[in-house]
Amino acid sequence: MRAAWGMLPAMRTPSDALLGAALKRLAQRIQPSLRGRVFALLVGLTLCACAGATATYWLAQHYLDATDTLRQVNLSQQVSALSLSEQTISLEADALAARQNPERLKDFQARQQTMARTLLKVLASEPMEVGRELIDHMAASSKAQAETLRELIESEPGQGAEILARAVRQRETAQDAARELFALHGRDADLGVSAMRSLAHAATTASLFVIPAGAVLGLMLGWVLLRQVLGPIRSLARGAGLGSDDGGANGQPPDQGEADEVRAVGELVHGLLRDVNQTHTLLEQSRQHLLQAEKLALVGKLAAGVAHSVRNPLTSVKMRLFSLERGLDLSPTQREDFDVISEEIRHLDTIVRNFLEFSRPPRPKFQHLSPSDVVDMTLNLLKHRLETYGVDVRIVRERPLPEVDVDPEQLKEALVNLILNACDAMGENGRIEITEETGFVDPLGRVAILQLSDSGPGIAPELQDKVFQPFFSTKEEGTGLGLAIAWRILDEHGGYLHLKPSDKGGATFVLVLPLRENIWLRS
Repeated sequence: MRAAWGMLPAMRTPSDALLGAALKRLAQRIQPSLRGRVFALLVGLTLCACAGATATYWLAQHYLDATDTLRQVNLSQQVSALSLSEQTISLEADALAARQNPERLKDFQARQQTMARTLLKVLASEPMEVGRELIDHMAASSKAQAETLRELIESEPGQGAEILARAVRQRETAQDAARELFALHGRDADLGVSAMRSLAHAATTASLFVIPAGAVLGLMLGWVLLRQVLGPIRSLARGAGLGSDDGGANGQPPDQGEADEVRAVGELVHGLLRDVNQTHTLLEQSRQHLLQAEKLALVGKLAAGVAHSVRNPLTSVKMRLFSLERGLDLSPTQREDFDVISEEIRHLDTIVRNFLEFSRPPRPKFQHLSPSDVVDMTLNLLKHRLETYGVDVRIVRERPLPEVDVDPEQLKEALVNLILNACDAMGENGRIEITEETGFVDPLGRVAILQLSDSGPGIAPELQDKVFQPFFSTKEEGTGLGLAIAWRILDEHGGYLHLKPSDKGGATFVLVLPLRENIWLRS
């Protein structure tokens, strides 16, 4: 039976679980709100102030009692000093009487013992070091006086005058010490009592003002906190939807929603600061985009004028050169000059075409096509140019990339710009590697990735943020539009063009295109 009874505390019944849940809910309901905590602190502050003032008043009263005690001690020492001075005179009188009548010797001895006891008592109750020194001096003089008077009592009748004179001098020395002791305690009593009573009265008066002032200040502090601090915080929390005004209608205890108002408002302020920082970043980006848009608008006007003024005459020159090439029999030197002229005219035509394309970009004509096919078409187009540069092109492809919505002509143009820039940077006998793969990029989802790497000198870190800006070029004859056009083409396709930092030398450009199922993400 005892064993079974001992096992009962370890058993948990449904009623125990219900009781625990009820106690937990009760603890949540009686949890003090923010106002409750502030009120508790204010009450504690007021009580502490009142207790301090009360202690000050109590201490002042004890100071007054201590001054009375000190005055009594000083008065007692003064009385003892006067008594000792009178006892030295009485001791001298008892000695003269004992010299005339030997039966009075007992009175002299009793007086001497009384003086010794009085000196010990005065010495024990003396609080000051100077006073104890005076009492020691008085005791020594009194002892010397008593020995001289005993000598007077035992002397012959004709020898007493000189001994009595010596005893009188010793008595006067003892009386001088007693007078100094009397004066010392008179001064100490006056100064000490005056200072302590002044301090006590000042403390008492101050405490009479501090007690109500502390209570008033506590009430004023509570009013300020409630009206000017907690009220605005509560309004801010409720305005931001952080508080609770239902008064327990949703199962929450009254004022429970305001228990963490300060923490909620703090989180709101931190969120606002984060939003401000993000807004500042977005504004800075918008400013950069606005400056770029102004540049592009100016370029558009310039390109339109160049197109109308240059392209038509340039087309006529190309046609005439083509006719001359077919109808003339040129020598090798003339053929070389003719080729140079043709190449420069082609270069001018490329510049004009880039300006026109950048100022008035054609809208993409999307087709369902694999980017791998566009890569093959681009390399086939540039086959002779790559052979001229002596560039070795390697394609890393496990299988063709999935189909995407792409304008093959525009994507091919972007690849041509990247490959020709790589050829110009590497010179002869360079190496280009094109890696094809799929992946996942947030927020585009699944994407097709083309990674084009060359073996050239690479791009300096301080120039990597500028390579996609219009009209920025490191080549003397470059227009600075090739990479800008490629970047715009990838952006219109819903992807992006990225320069990948590399520690191994060379430059690596990454082209990212969303797969067909993710094309709806573009807006």
